Amino acid sequence: MNRLRLVLLALLFLTPFAALIGVGSYHLWEVGYLWVWWPLLGCFALAYFLAWRWTRRGSGVLPDTDVPPPEYWTDRDRVAWEKVDARAKSFAAVSLDQISNARHYTDLSLDLATEVGKVFNPGSEDPFDSLTLPEVLACVELAAADLDGMVQKYVPGVHLLRIRDVKRAQKAYKLYRTGQDVYWAGAAVFDPVSTGLRYLASRAGLGTLMDRIQSNVLLWFHTAYIHQVGRYLIELNSGRLKVGVKRYREILAAHQEPPPDDPAARTAPAAPGEVPDPAAPPADGTAAPPAKAITIAVLGHVKAGKSSLVNTLLGKQLATVDRLPVASGVRYDATLPGGQPVTLFDTSGYGERIRDEDFAAAVEASRDADLVLLVTPATSPGRVADVSLLDRLTEWFVGKPHLRTPPIVAVVNQVDLLSPKAEWAPPYNWVDGQRPKEVNVRECVAAVREQVATRVAEIVPVCARSGEAFGIVEGLVPVIVSHLDHARGAAILKAFDTEANERPMGKVADQLGTVVTAGLGALAGWLNKKK
Repeated sequence: MNRLRLVLLALLFLTPFAALIGVGSYHLWEVGYLWVWWPLLGCFALAYFLAWRWTRRGSGVLPDTDVPPPEYWTDRDRVAWEKVDARAKSFAAVSLDQISNARHYTDLSLDLATEVGKVFNPGSEDPFDSLTLPEVLACVELAAADLDGMVQKYVPGVHLLRIRDVKRAQKAYKLYRTGQDVYWAGAAVFDPVSTGLRYLASRAGLGTLMDRIQSNVLLWFHTAYIHQVGRYLIELNSGRLKVGVKRYREILAAHQEPPPDDPAARTAPAAPGEVPDPAAPPADGTAAPPAKAITIAVLGHVKAGKSSLVNTLLGKQLATVDRLPVASGVRYDATLPGGQPVTLFDTSGYGERIRDEDFAAAVEASRDADLVLLVTPATSPGRVADVSLLDRLTEWFVGKPHLRTPPIVAVVNQVDLLSPKAEWAPPYNWVDGQRPKEVNVRECVAAVREQVATRVAEIVPVCARSGEAFGIVEGLVPVIVSHLDHARGAAILKAFDTEANERPMGKVADQLGTVVTAGLGALAGWLNKKK
């Protein structure tokens, strides 16, 4: 489309508005209602003021693309996200030329891939060396799907605009600005003062506002592109996309927080401003997938009171569903307050000897758990085996940077046996109470904290004795619930790791079988044609 045709289209489009404005103004003057212009001009002024205010940088009208990193991300993932976020914020403005240029996106994606790849593989020069083609394609598919959802939701008419339409609109806008400049230059010859004042008012007014609106929309989309591509580049380099797009979404959905009891809350669409979440429950009224059970391993010394603690939890707070004896302990399927299903694994316990089989089983159980309750007796002066267990667990996860150490809660059991033993009249305010029992419980917790240091997330004193329970309802259960997000994160990462490493050669055999079957089918068809 040449310039003459663009000018003709602009004239045809604007002529009806100009004619209606002229006829309407004349009619208002004839009937004496010319004052109507003032409230109309006031509407224009208010619209301009609101548009100017709402289009300021950081006003929050457009949805925020800088969503918090997922809870399950590891420290390495978060370091990579900081680089992605820094790259997104490095663009103070984006031009229409950049937005409509495909090479800009490819160059930007390759730069992001290099930066993220260096975090996960510092010695690699090529960010794609350690990746497979299906993983890369899964990254592209997920990022494209999320971006498509965002622009479809927040950019009206985007499904009708082709790239060439955007380029034509850019040319038309440039032509309009050129024609406007010619007009101002010609008008200045006849009335320089008035023209200069109107020119300044136009440039400082509507022109600046339109430029700002355009700049905000372009920058928003550009920032969203960087954040979404960067997010899935992190998922890609972490190995979590080895499972494929379908299983990736299924695993995330299965480990989300259970939906509330309110059906409307379960099926409500995402709030305005939310970035699409591949793990979000469906908003079309279909049922959300059932929440995956969190595995809670109950570890500790023999006779530390583990079974008593489990029985108290099941009897007082948890709705018991099933009981399953296993070789190294007993598993209970239960539900926490709020609807989160859990599997309590009551281990057989270990002795003072660090190298015995029971201790090895406890180490294995701690690795497989999503949350660990380390039960230690309040009257035990030394906790060498407990500290050794925690150190082994930490050391094992240091060698697995793609996984996260499960949250560990030290449960100081049998506080009723602390001096004075004859006194047991709960509840006790062990945090700042001054009764002898309260002081001794506080000192016991301080001693445990000194022994385990930063190896545990929290320390909770309890008494799990039947009929004399203390610290379970008001202390331990709320602490467990507060660490569920961290536990779900650990469970998600382990699920991805297990799925990605499951029967690698079996998958190859399945693929070969598919190829051979297709080849034989094609050969059979060819032979039938020959007959």
